[in-house]
Amino acid sequence: MAGRPTRTTRDRPPPAPSRGAVRDFTGGSRYVVEWDVRPVYDFVFSLSEDAGSTDDLPAADRTWLIDARASLPRDVRAAIQRLFETEAATQIATFAIERPELRTPAAFVTAIGAATPAEVLGSVFAEVGRDPELAELIAAVVAGDSTRLPEIEARLPEWQRQERMAMLVDPAGTHAQIVGAMTAWLALFEPIADRVAAMLERDFALRSVDRASLTPADLIERTTSGLRWLGEPGVRRLILAPSYFSRPYNFLLAGSDWRFFGYPIADEALDALDPLAAPPGLVRLHRALGDTTRLRILKLLAGRDFYLTELAQQLGLSKPTIKHHLVLLRSAGLVTVTESGAVMNYTLRRQRLADASSELEAFLVSDSDDPAPDAR
Repeated sequence: MAGRPTRTTRDRPPPAPSRGAVRDFTGGSRYVVEWDVRPVYDFVFSLSEDAGSTDDLPAADRTWLIDARASLPRDVRAAIQRLFETEAATQIATFAIERPELRTPAAFVTAIGAATPAEVLGSVFAEVGRDPELAELIAAVVAGDSTRLPEIEARLPEWQRQERMAMLVDPAGTHAQIVGAMTAWLALFEPIADRVAAMLERDFALRSVDRASLTPADLIERTTSGLRWLGEPGVRRLILAPSYFSRPYNFLLAGSDWRFFGYPIADEALDALDPLAAPPGLVRLHRALGDTTRLRILKLLAGRDFYLTELAQQLGLSKPTIKHHLVLLRSAGLVTVTESGAVMNYTLRRQRLADASSELEAFLVSDSDDPAPDAR
């Protein structure tokens, strides 16, 4: 990672992790918007397959991710691929949500190692709290009742079964693998944690006006670059956590009464860039427009709003493929996603289309502080 310090991160107390609560009492679902500004989430998200998969993460840091992963022992790489790149264990980040004292990746890994398998897997499976019966079955298996495994397998979504069941067959072994993988990754991540934390803090500071002036729904949409969350029955807390390694994606986690959005930090919060480089937002916009499938999606959305299933049917493509394209369109600011429970509706942001030409022109004709010499 470019410019990383040689010293390791000190476990010192930065500002309190949850700040600037905004309450929504406008009707329907009442919830509080909280901010959690700690690098512990980025530590976990950097293990995801999506981390560094686009040029929204600067080139030097994409190279660092590739080289750092390649330097790990083969068995550790295999465990990371099985547990984190598949997203099976990414929910382990929820272990930090109710533990604000875990301010650094080092403290987080130490706490995971000291926890019981039941506590660790309870965090990995936190989202099943919305299904009390499934949560009860998982608790029984983690406590040693393997006879309930077939019931769990029948209740899990098909796309989750293989990885999740493998974790539950041997809870103690899964705990040990998670600790081993994160301990190995910590040795590589810790020297750059201070720099990551500084970017997260800059992003939080940049959003002070938004926190003071926007409604909770508008604040969430602006912060996540296009996710409009309308609230859900029983959800009392909406947690926003800035993330560097998630760019340009949002990492969504869930518990019984809370939702968590690990959102990509703003371009302005990044470390200083090459003065001749195009603004990342401009690159995202033109990358999103430079694909025939995404242009077809925008053409459909220009007529009306669509649900994901409708778009997949219209274009004859799978829902995962369409969702991938929609993520890139949303991160470029071209689409708003309205989420209500499990239903997502997609809307075209027409003003962003109008910005495309003007932003390109502004970049190309802007004055340079260090103009190139005349060619003679």
